[in-house]
Amino acid sequence: MNSLDLKALVLLVVRLIVAATFIMAALPKIQDPISFTASVQGFQLVGSTMSKWTALILPWFELVIGIGLLVPAIRRLSGTFIAALLLVFIGLHASAWARGLEISCGCFGTEAGTTTDYRLLILRNLILCAATIWVVRRDCVREISFSSLAR
Repeated sequence: MNSLDLKALVLLVVRLIVAATFIMAALPKIQDPISFTASVQGFQLVGSTMSKWTALILPWFELVIGIGLLVPAIRRLSGTFIAALLLVFIGLHASAWARGLEISCGCFGTEAGTTTDYRLLILRNLILCAATIWVVRRDCVREISFSSLAR
């Protein structure tokens, strides 16, 4: 296996991990929007009505962009949305941590217990965000190199 094949394999594995993470995070929230509404309300940033709408829309958005990361025609756009969403999640966790909130983030549906290790949540999201940015950048580089070959 040459280095080009290895890079392509690593890129595929990272893309699959990020996509699977978003898909697996979305599914339990889609199945139980009431519990996810409680998690959204726990952050104490939006009112009851906005929490309900967020709990209904966000999981479907996560599912679409997770799948979209695997679809060549929309994977860069999906990756950009994933990175942006991860930055929002990092900000939300940092805000909750700074305010001393002990809540279940609802990241993967209803988690056992309410004790939250914000350091791990933020670290996980930073790693996912860096991986997503790397995947999107590699896609851009590959597209540029392919388009220059077509000339």
